[in-house]
Amino acid sequence: MKIFSLPFFTQMDKTFFYKEFLPFIKQYHSYIYDIYFAYIMPPFVNDAMGCANIAVLAKEGVEAQNRRVISVMLQIQEKYGIKVSATFNNTLVEPTIQNLYVFIEKLKPLYKRGLRSITIPHYSWMLNGLLKKEFPEMTIKNTVLKRVSRPQEYVDYAKVGFDAINIDRYNLRDLDNLKRLKKAYERYNIPMILLANEWCKGLCPAMSEHYHYNNSNSKDTAINYFKTELGMKTCPAWHQQIPWYHLQNANMPIYRKDMEELLNYIQIFKLHGRSDFGLMKQSMEIVKRYADGEDVVFKPLYDIVKKFGYEEKMFEKWNTYIKNCKFECWDCDVCERLHKSSTKVDNFDMILGRG
Repeated sequence: MKIFSLPFFTQMDKTFFYKEFLPFIKQYHSYIYDIYFAYIMPPFVNDAMGCANIAVLAKEGVEAQNRRVISVMLQIQEKYGIKVSATFNNTLVEPTIQNLYVFIEKLKPLYKRGLRSITIPHYSWMLNGLLKKEFPEMTIKNTVLKRVSRPQEYVDYAKVGFDAINIDRYNLRDLDNLKRLKKAYERYNIPMILLANEWCKGLCPAMSEHYHYNNSNSKDTAINYFKTELGMKTCPAWHQQIPWYHLQNANMPIYRKDMEELLNYIQIFKLHGRSDFGLMKQSMEIVKRYADGEDVVFKPLYDIVKKFGYEEKMFEKWNTYIKNCKFECWDCDVCERLHKSSTKVDNFDMILGRG
């Protein structure tokens, strides 16, 4: 039941790697679809998570990081039968035929060594068939940054040869669209991957600018976007300004039963953390809790909910309501009312503004 795409944090501590990560992979490999990791090479000198800057700031450097990570990943692939996947998701790299040729030449040595999965940023690079011709055994995924959402978009990506398709995280709360996507999947049978625990605002208006910053920043001491003057006005500020912000994040459901409902429509959960050690550990915990049969799978959000003391039945009704809310917060105050009510309001119609 390989339903999780697991991140690999490139600057993982050696002790954690040997004492925690490898034993985890050994125990739960049957639940892991792939392990995805950052690899920095021309024409991609950085990526949307700023992983080139991470390597430089860690004083290891990009080339040394690449050598170490690809060696470790391929060993894991061989030993545990988990496909490892290199991520090339810089959408600012021009989608030219010249850049495609550069990418193909740089990719050939990795393919020869055994790499069989990649993420690329450009739909048009699949049109002429060069990637499939040069790398016939390669699983090719689109970057989640392209925000493939509608069934027609899924079909367009399926038709040009993508082997797995990342769909936009807003589908976590759009049951109507998931039903349409399932109809398209039944026709094309290309797995859909849904980002599950990014802790970002649903339909975030600053997302493209955040990733633009990371993709374009190649300075050795790049400042994290959220610590810049403009970036601090986005997520960091919203966390402070909106007490119920955690209820509006585009995160996976807390409970196993709701995850399995989503698995009626999508095939793989992409877990977050290749640029954040804490989030990678959180992703490992999600896999563990699911595999161990726990009812509460996404425990960090569960712990927040318990801290605020929402009445259980009321929260369950909220949990059902948001499955199709589509993050249209402008015309909905369900999250706000639930949060403000705490355990004091037991009439959910009041929270929905119907009582």
